[in-house]
Amino acid sequence: MIRARSTLFLLAGVLLLSGCSTGGEDKYSTSYVQSHITEGVTTQAQVQSLYGVPDDNEKSSHGTTWVYRKSGNMSDASNLVGYIPGAGAISSAFGMANSASSASDSVNKVANKRSGNTEIHGDRLYITFNNQNIVDYWSLN
Repeated sequence: MIRARSTLFLLAGVLLLSGCSTGGEDKYSTSYVQSHITEGVTTQAQVQSLYGVPDDNEKSSHGTTWVYRKSGNMSDASNLVGYIPGAGAISSAFGMANSASSASDSVNKVANKRSGNTEIHGDRLYITFNNQNIVDYWSLN
């Protein structure tokens, strides 16, 4: 009973994560980043409230760079499922969520080609902060 309940809660979390990753505005598009992150103004705390904990970070004498991967949260969570006994169904749900996200990205690319939309959509967002924890610059790849 307890195992079934914990599996149900984990599955609900998977569905919430997959809903966030496939619905709404693309957080990895230039228009979204430009409208939410202002160089010289936006703080690390504000970026974290938009994107969560970074997938990677690097420190240099010029400041800190945070790296966000579009599929980072889903793949990390999917890897954790392997350590939970009896969680095979949840692993399948992660696979379906990743497939749905990939299909959605492909449809958007085709639609953008047909409409002539040249906006950049990336899979990785790099945000560099100065030593005062303010955005210095960002790039989308």
